[in-house]
Amino acid sequence: MKKILSIITIAGALLMSSCDKWLDINDNPNNPNTKVPTVDLRLPSIIARFAEAYESGGTRAALIAQQVSGTTANNWNLSRWNITAAAVNWPYQPWYIYTAVNIPDLIEKGQESEAYHYMGAGKIVWAWGFGMFSDLYGMLPYDEAFVGGNMVPKYDQGDLVYERCIKELDEAIAFLQRTQGTSAPALSKGDYLFGGDTSKWIKLAYGLKARMLNHQSKTDKYNAQEILSLLEKAPKTANESALYQYQDRSTSASSSTESLQYQNNASNRVTKLYIDYILNNYLGAPTGGNDLEDPRANYLIPRFVATNMRTPGVNMQEIPDAGFASSIANYAALRPTPNVSTGSVYAKTDAKGLLLTSSEMHFIKAEVLLGQGDKSGALKAYKDGIKDHMEVLGIPIASINAFLASSSVVQDFNLLTISHIMIQKYIALSYSPEVFNDVRRLEYCTDASGKYNESTGVYKGLKRPKAVFSLAFPSDDMWPRRFAVASYGISYNYAQVIAADPDASEAVYTAKRIWWDKKN
Repeated sequence: MKKILSIITIAGALLMSSCDKWLDINDNPNNPNTKVPTVDLRLPSIIARFAEAYESGGTRAALIAQQVSGTTANNWNLSRWNITAAAVNWPYQPWYIYTAVNIPDLIEKGQESEAYHYMGAGKIVWAWGFGMFSDLYGMLPYDEAFVGGNMVPKYDQGDLVYERCIKELDEAIAFLQRTQGTSAPALSKGDYLFGGDTSKWIKLAYGLKARMLNHQSKTDKYNAQEILSLLEKAPKTANESALYQYQDRSTSASSSTESLQYQNNASNRVTKLYIDYILNNYLGAPTGGNDLEDPRANYLIPRFVATNMRTPGVNMQEIPDAGFASSIANYAALRPTPNVSTGSVYAKTDAKGLLLTSSEMHFIKAEVLLGQGDKSGALKAYKDGIKDHMEVLGIPIASINAFLASSSVVQDFNLLTISHIMIQKYIALSYSPEVFNDVRRLEYCTDASGKYNESTGVYKGLKRPKAVFSLAFPSDDMWPRRFAVASYGISYNYAQVIAADPDASEAVYTAKRIWWDKKN
């Protein structure tokens, strides 16, 4: 609620008064007001709500990219690539309604008190969220968002949003490098992500820039050397990663919790593809005489407690149009459940949200170096990506070292392929929006014709679902390329949606490539 200022002018009293101010109109601290809260009170909610928006987008990305499959109506729709507005609404709401709308006030309040570190953190979250949502939706309100109470803002295309967001990241770095004013609260008072460590916020900003520039690998804007330079300033170790630690508020198994993946994956189950990738069961996977099982398997693949047997994965090539709700009991739950399922470490009640990790940065480096022909450097970065992900999950160092030295990991740089790198990145970025970005950018497992080809495609085994929504993807060279426009835009801002892209009303809209996903 915006404050309302009452100006009362009583000329005679003003003339007669010897006081500096006979009437001082202030904000009532007991009433809700966007101008009253200090920066250290604003930032925690902004970070928490951003994590909710980001991870909710990640769950939907995981459904489309076949890490998990769902049984509820919306989740099953996403699993079969019926990417409805209803199915992709929720990430949009916590971003626009609960997060982004509050950042301009944070910036304004920070300017007043010279709280430059808060301003820098706010600008990073702003750029992070708008960049991520432009990746998912392709277009969204940016320039006219939150301007002058405009309820029908125009939609901007993702390339413009990227341009604005990269500028915001540069400004954020500059603010974080400044000395705060004497009256400004320490960043540690409101920073629940890095505990006030400005160096980690700066590394995050550089990591986000590297991520966004790497998305542009199909465009003429792609600059491999610039990405490598940014990676030198980005997170390099697991403890520099942006991890949102959720707090378990439960006192019993039925109590509410903070973990987003716990909440989002009540009815979802891991797929056969996801399990195959973890267990190196795909065409061209590393193999040899001293194979070791990936130690992440017991962290990521649920087991039935009663039998100690691993769940089978949902085979998207076998599930009919009706889904697998009637047979869900055959698959162990993603949520750890006493006496029922060991679940996934990502779906624990007090799980960590992996928002941007050093592991991701290493895999970006591996991809870039392999493209430049530096196979030796690419191999090291590939192994570093695996190692750092395992460290974040809490796997013992002895198990990590043994696995990295085994034939389950590529040891000869001459044998390293882009599939090896990207499949490991797929595992390390479980339930992340980046999974959907990568499978699109690397063309799923298709050849130049756009059709599935396991010998030349990158994501071996990632096929169109048997129950694919044929109205949106009528031919076998069509694959998901974006989220549908959220229903808020369709219901209340339709004219601006269609003005930005007339194709938004078409059944095949979610197969339309976004700006950085155009084929060369």
